[in-house]
Amino acid sequence: MDYIITPIITEKTTLMMEKENKLTFLVDRRGKKDQIKKEVEERFNVKVKSINIMITKKGKKAIVKLTDDFSAEEIGGRIGIF
Repeated sequence: MDYIITPIITEKTTLMMEKENKLTFLVDRRGKKDQIKKEVEERFNVKVKSINIMITKKGKKAIVKLTDDFSAEEIGGRIGIF
């Protein structure tokens, strides 16, 4: 099952990508942290350091911090954020 719906692109998430090596996604409400982590690692071929989950009015949001070996900006460029 695909848990990642779409990347979230705002000024704040772009700054987090550049300064903190984090990507932000809108995810399926049924997705658990470990399932989302596994999908991000498989889909983008990266290693995830940590995940924060937030429930908002617009849905469930996952903030994914990548390990230092990988660049969130490069992944963002690959998926068409920039």
